Amino acid sequence: MCMQRVVSIIIFIAIFNFPVKGQIDSTGIYKNADDFVAKKLTFGGNRKMDRHRLLLNNFFNRPFITIRHNDTAYNISRNEIYGYRLQNGAEYRIVNRHDLRILNATEYIIIYRRDVTHPPSGKTNVTNYYFSIGPYSSVQKLTIKNLKKATSSSQLFLEEIDGLFKYNTELATYDKQHNMYVINWIYRKSME
Repeated sequence: MCMQRVVSIIIFIAIFNFPVKGQIDSTGIYKNADDFVAKKLTFGGNRKMDRHRLLLNNFFNRPFITIRHNDTAYNISRNEIYGYRLQNGAEYRIVNRHDLRILNATEYIIIYRRDVTHPPSGKTNVTNYYFSIGPYSSVQKLTIKNLKKATSSSQLFLEEIDGLFKYNTELATYDKQHNMYVINWIYRKSME
């Protein structure tokens, strides 16, 4: 009985230690919005399995990202790519040399977050929010005015925005009940 249990545990561990393609957390860059939508990584790889590394060069504020892929280093200009994915699954879009964390890639109104760790004035960290209508449109600061201008085709949505939000900071509220950002839930309901 005890030997059978040990063998079962060994088999269980062996099965779950072999990476399956879908389970590998890979890093890489998205050259354009089409690649982002298709989740097609250029220079994709996994640090644990491959000789692969993504270096953001943010500390020195360099205008390029370095990718070490199969013993070769590539310096890719931030202006030439759409964004990148880190090993933890976090995805970023690069706009004007700023890395914006994508919070909800699958929703209609995509919300981005940028944490400024050392703002020019003041000593506390600042979080700025941005948005775009889908992955193909330009990124704008998330304000009531900008959101209303970008979604002006839906009068019901505009009325809901006016009625529910008083401050710009409220626009980035996440609705746990519906598992989506409130502005996307309101937009979806206004289009029904």
